Amino acid sequence: MSDQMNALSKGLVDVVMTFSVHTPVVPEVDTSGLSDITPAEERKNGYLELLDKAHEKMNVKVIGRTATNSGFYIFSKQPINKLDDFKGVKIRSHSGYDPLFKRVGAIPIGMNISEIYGALERGVVQAAPYPIFVYDMGLAEVAKYALADPFWPSHTTFIYLNLRKFNGLTAQQRQLLIDAQIDNERNMAAVDAELIAAERAKLEKAGMTFTHLTPDEAKKWHDMANESRFEALSSKIAPEQMAKIKSLIVR
Repeated sequence: MSDQMNALSKGLVDVVMTFSVHTPVVPEVDTSGLSDITPAEERKNGYLELLDKAHEKMNVKVIGRTATNSGFYIFSKQPINKLDDFKGVKIRSHSGYDPLFKRVGAIPIGMNISEIYGALERGVVQAAPYPIFVYDMGLAEVAKYALADPFWPSHTTFIYLNLRKFNGLTAQQRQLLIDAQIDNERNMAAVDAELIAAERAKLEKAGMTFTHLTPDEAKKWHDMANESRFEALSSKIAPEQMAKIKSLIVR
């Protein structure tokens, strides 16, 4: 997966659909998971254009998002009903999550995705963040609760084209690609909602209980998560660029 964008940049492939694995080269794309607005709004207000411009140094054209409205749930052995419930909880983490989890008093423990099930089963951790699609991972067997107030709300998967290949198409062909992508973005919110509802139903049937914070704490959780990520990116993105990005994607 980590080779996809390099292959695209060199023209070994013409198009890829992948998530933000190339943030060391284009750190701006790491802000896409923090977007509070729709893909249509991102096109209209210039955020997508900003990302597209940032990818030019890679010889890459950003066509658009393939999904949104995802976010990360917290799957846990004990219910989380308020932010204080995080205190002292050992939670699966990595460097991106660490600042947020430390802020709420949890104890981050670094591990790979493949280790999550075993760590929850053995009690090495009591909680783990992941998108809602964990049924096939078997997490309902080892984590009976899920905090259904997701953080980092937006999915980071995009369709990218090799820029030289894109520029070599006719104007009509380029417009066909863009129009098809806009149709995809228009339809994906409903598709995502259907998939998420179906996954939640499977997890609930398997015995998992979904909890929520109060509205005030849910807003605080969202803001803390986004600010921790923006702060982590502040050393990688110029202050003027960061300020512009925040003005575009934060409601």
